[in-house]
Amino acid sequence: MYWPKDRSTTTADGANIRWTTLPERGGNGRPTVALLSGFLCADTWWHDMAPALADAGYRVVLLHYRGIATSGLPRTGIDPGGLTVERFAEDVLDVLHAAGVDEVSLVGHSMGGQVMVEVARRIPARVRSMVGVTAADRSPFRDLYGAGWLAHPMVSTVLRALHLLREPMGTAVYRTVWRTLPFLPLARASTAFGPLTPADVLQSYSDHAAQLSGDYFTAVLRAMHRHDPGDLLYELDHPTLLVAGSDDPFTPLRTAKRMSAQLPRSELFVVPDTTHAAILEASTEVNRAVLRHLQRHHPADPRG
Repeated sequence: MYWPKDRSTTTADGANIRWTTLPERGGNGRPTVALLSGFLCADTWWHDMAPALADAGYRVVLLHYRGIATSGLPRTGIDPGGLTVERFAEDVLDVLHAAGVDEVSLVGHSMGGQVMVEVARRIPARVRSMVGVTAADRSPFRDLYGAGWLAHPMVSTVLRALHLLREPMGTAVYRTVWRTLPFLPLARASTAFGPLTPADVLQSYSDHAAQLSGDYFTAVLRAMHRHDPGDLLYELDHPTLLVAGSDDPFTPLRTAKRMSAQLPRSELFVVPDTTHAAILEASTEVNRAVLRHLQRHHPADPRG
């Protein structure tokens, strides 16, 4: 489930990054918002927000990171050195350059929060504002389901086990798991996504994940787990809105509270009775909060 990517840019290491904008034509005079997706996501979670932003007068940039959906891999293929959160941020910068964007507001969902802070690190003077929606700034496994200090050894063990599955066997096992396990019931039973999360969106996410390779899954999981911006948040002096789901076990409320305490100009908006999919479970409330924030710090003309 994603908008057709009618434009592309090639990175220095040969990855072909596909992207588009909403509206497709005539939006160059509008203020720009770049939507930064989460782990293994195409455009799935922007289903409601992207059109709402476009209707409000923004030029919305949608892209696929390297190796996701329509975008290709670099010349090195699935090389951990070329699949990092920092490299995803460079992909975003390449797209912003190709789109002729001088100033931008960044909206990151889940792992997209990690990408967002890395983009802001690189072009601080060009970022007007930031929004994190159930977002992480560092490895979410530190807070996942309250695992705490147990998270690192658990994830490291899983990564080592996945590394033992050599290709093509690794991809065969990976795809079989995605296509065999009942993803929707498991996602709801684990409380990762609540009953208000649209089933077709979850199915779209699962279908896309099942098309990737085992090596890609492992490399991005490792990249997300290893990323740590250190004290960067204290230096990001951009007006920032953090949207948190009250019942989110992936990026729990305490993660948003910690980020809010570290970011100099932040505000926290908690959506009651929502999970990691608050962006869809309560799209009206979330979109309204995001638009209020953007209109204060990077205003748009809805008539545009």
